[in-house]
Amino acid sequence: MSARKIPHILKLSAQEQKEFVNSFDVVMCDCDGVMWMIAAPLAGSGEAVNALKADGKQVLFVTNNSMRSDDEYVKLFGGIGVKDFQTNDIIHPIKSMLYYIKKHNIKEPVFSLCSPPSTRMLRKVGVDVRTLDTTEEITPNNLGRITEPEARMGAVLYDIKLDLTYPQIAAATRYLADKDCQFIAGGTDWLLPMTKDLTVPGFCDILDTLKRFTGREPIIISKPAVLLGEILKDIYKLADPKRCLFVGDSLTHDVRFGLNCGYQTLLVLSGSTPIEEMWQAKAEDQPHFYADSMADFIELYANISKSA
Repeated sequence: MSARKIPHILKLSAQEQKEFVNSFDVVMCDCDGVMWMIAAPLAGSGEAVNALKADGKQVLFVTNNSMRSDDEYVKLFGGIGVKDFQTNDIIHPIKSMLYYIKKHNIKEPVFSLCSPPSTRMLRKVGVDVRTLDTTEEITPNNLGRITEPEARMGAVLYDIKLDLTYPQIAAATRYLADKDCQFIAGGTDWLLPMTKDLTVPGFCDILDTLKRFTGREPIIISKPAVLLGEILKDIYKLADPKRCLFVGDSLTHDVRFGLNCGYQTLLVLSGSTPIEEMWQAKAEDQPHFYADSMADFIELYANISKSA
C-alpha cells in the first residue's frame, strides 16, 4: 500500500478548492472513460467542461482513440453539451502521426495499420497511404503473394484498427524489414472501455508481436510517451507544464503521461481504474488528485461560488 494520501477534489477545504482551480490554466482531458465510455455517455461531463471554460481555462482533449473522424467528434462533444468545441481542440494519434510525418519530411508512401477513418484523414491532407484489403481467401499458398511489398514505404503506421487482419500484420513485417522504413505507433492501450459493464482488450499485444518479430522499436506518438508531450507543447504553445492539469481514467497511460510531462494529474474513477488500484499503486505512479468523474467539477465550482 502507498503511504501517500491522494486528495479527492471535493474533500478539499474551501480554500484548498480555490487554490486547486487557481493552480492551472490549461486542462487536458482524456475522452474514453472521462468524457464518455466508447459506446455510452457519462453524465455531467459536458457541463463540467463548460464550467472550466467559464472560469477561463483552456480545455483540450488528448485521446489515444483515432477511430472517429473530426465530424464524429464534433457530434459527440455537441451531444454532451460542450460549448464552442473546435476540431483543433482534440489531439489523437493520427494527428500526432501527421505532425511527425510533416516535421520529418517523410515523402514516400506510408503503409497503414490504422482505422478506415484514420486512413481517410491522412489521405485528405495529401499523405500517400497504402493499405492491404483483400476478399481473397488466405491460404499458405497465396499469403506470400498477397503480402508482397508493392513499393518502398517511408513508414508503417500502427494504431487501433478493429478490422485488423493477419495478412495486414504480415505485410507490415515485410515493409519493416527495410531499416529505412520508420515504425510509428499510436494505439498502445491495454484496455478499451466500451461501456460501464464491458471492457475489451486493447491493441498493445499485437504491437508487441510486431516489435518482437521485426526487432524494431516503434516511435510512440501517443500517451504515455514524452514525444506526445513535445508535440502538444509545440502545437498549443504551452509555456509552463506545472500550469497544466491532465485528467484521465488510466494510471498507466493518462497519469503516467501527465507525470512524464510535468503536469498536475487528476484521476477520475469513471473509466478503467478502480479506486483500489489507485491506492495500491506506488507513490510515484499515483495522481496528485482524484475525483469520481468529471461531473465533480460542477460541484467544485458550486462550492467555490458559495464560499466567495
